[in-house]
Amino acid sequence: MSSGIAHSSPARLSEVSRLATLLADQALDAQIERRPIPDLQLRALVEAAELLDAYGQALPPLLGQVMHEINTDRGDAKQARRDDEIGRLAWMLRPFRTKPSERH
Repeated sequence: MSSGIAHSSPARLSEVSRLATLLADQALDAQIERRPIPDLQLRALVEAAELLDAYGQALPPLLGQVMHEINTDRGDAKQARRDDEIGRLAWMLRPFRTKPSERH
């Protein structure tokens, strides 16, 4: 007999879903109150979402909302870094630009 959750019962997955909903509610409350969400809590939410997805279970609405927020924040951070890199590159290349009056 193998160990792990390979033989997870629907009751265990329901419990994961219930606990993830409670944790997601706490995370959303923290976000509303502009408090940081602990990394451990975020990791637990992501792992719960991955587990439920792996077993074909629908994500609870609150967990889905938190996952959307995490992905949106991650995308915004990537875009900001990309914009910053483009700005730095443009600044570094500015000495090589020709002025409109110098173009032939």
